[in-house]
Amino acid sequence: MPDDEEALTLGQLYASVRSRLVDAGVPEPDSSARHIAATAAGCGAADVVAAPRTPMTVRMVAHADAMAARRKAGEPLQYVLGRWGFRKLDLATDRRALIPRPETETVAGIAVEWLAAQVRSGRLRTPIVADLGTGCGAIALSVAYEVPGARVFATDSSPDALALTGENMAGVGWAAARVSLHHGDWFDALVDVPAPTSVSPALSGALAGHSDGTEPPSPSGSQELRERLDVIVANPPYVADDEELPDEVADWEPHDALYAGVDGLADLRRILHEARGWLAPGGLLVLECAPHQAADLAAAADARGYEAVRIERDLAGRDRALVAQRPLDEPGSAVIDTAMSSLRNGGFVVAPTDTLCGVLARYANSEAVAAVCSAKERPPTEPMPILVSGLTQAGDLVELSRGARRLASRHWPGGLTLVAQRRGGPDPLHGLSTLGVRAPALGWLRWLIDETGPLTGTSANRHGAATPADAQQAAESLAVAPAAVIAGHAAGGTASTVVDVTGAEPVVLREGAVPAELLTLAVEAEH
Repeated sequence: MPDDEEALTLGQLYASVRSRLVDAGVPEPDSSARHIAATAAGCGAADVVAAPRTPMTVRMVAHADAMAARRKAGEPLQYVLGRWGFRKLDLATDRRALIPRPETETVAGIAVEWLAAQVRSGRLRTPIVADLGTGCGAIALSVAYEVPGARVFATDSSPDALALTGENMAGVGWAAARVSLHHGDWFDALVDVPAPTSVSPALSGALAGHSDGTEPPSPSGSQELRERLDVIVANPPYVADDEELPDEVADWEPHDALYAGVDGLADLRRILHEARGWLAPGGLLVLECAPHQAADLAAAADARGYEAVRIERDLAGRDRALVAQRPLDEPGSAVIDTAMSSLRNGGFVVAPTDTLCGVLARYANSEAVAAVCSAKERPPTEPMPILVSGLTQAGDLVELSRGARRLASRHWPGGLTLVAQRRGGPDPLHGLSTLGVRAPALGWLRWLIDETGPLTGTSANRHGAATPADAQQAAESLAVAPAAVIAGHAAGGTASTVVDVTGAEPVVLREGAVPAELLTLAVEAEH
């Protein structure tokens, strides 16, 4: 520092700090020096330019010296300062949690704007929100501060991170009273947490009940949070284990909050997987991710039965957040869980599908498929279509060319059945080397398939008889009783279009829901 007898000014302090940071090769020395000088002086960064002649005390200069030394050593500016702005908040920051970044501001904004719109429309009165892996509390506290009445459950597996969030709660005033902290791994932290009293489940006030005929959970403190969350938002770890990060990140920020397996998707997949049963009907899921992960994550959300799946970009124009909703009207999680258990135990289930009432059995279980044939009094040598959650499951069952995959991408989920070469040789029951596969339009059905694996997709009737539209009546019409019935009426409508994609060009075997003129496959080289 200069040895002038006169007191150092704010402008001189800034210049001195900047010079040292430049000499040390610190990135963006101007910004760091401006923030360090302002923090030491107890003023705003703009004052460094607006009021450069402000005299500094010895204590201010010493504080700036200490911060400059830490910054020269590579410590992130946000940790050096001990505070950082996030949307409308000023948050305490240190090594107990990740630095709040502009990308995450975008993620928080998606949740805030959606919730605010739901409250304005009257569809939500008191939103219930979960911020998973809250870190310093940036998302949770922003939601509580910006959405009046929102009740926020903030979770983290790190007690230190939760302690930092607790410190930040003091800075949001009365809004902090609507935030509670829960220690645990993702949804595990919320398993025994009761839902708040005097709230309305997301978007369910207008519903008479679930599509399975059950009533939505009543808003009482004795109810759990499962199926009660209006928004689930998270910025989980999404860096691959072998991915190189800048030293400023890798050497200072908590690794548990950064790395997530060989492809960086381990935690994102888990949250996407489990959130399906925690969201209220119509509830929103918002997940921060890396740009190169967005497409795979969106495909996984489609296969999981979410709807309105989209990818939002950050302020730099990069794909940054997966946004998806749980369908508004579908069977409750308890009904889906019962069906899953029945299927895994080798039974078959009758349910209304997007066309007719169908008999569902795990295709991987030959005995279960044979039981379906017996229930329908149908020869096992006659092939039946197989329902898949999406292209990943389909690709495990049959061989699909690039053209066939593109065709599926255009018309799945929906009324298109692709007949393709079966992997692993002929089918053990009907003996044919081809198999028909389809991804159904109903989100809850794809959710079920995503959990249990591909399912039979044949109509719930005895061979040659009409199929009742009501699932219970369809179950009673079978020669063998199903293990479970998902109540409801089938939508009816046109059967799926069946297309043979075993050759170089598609061949329509049966016209149906997808017009033949839309089924154009460009001939592409397979190498």
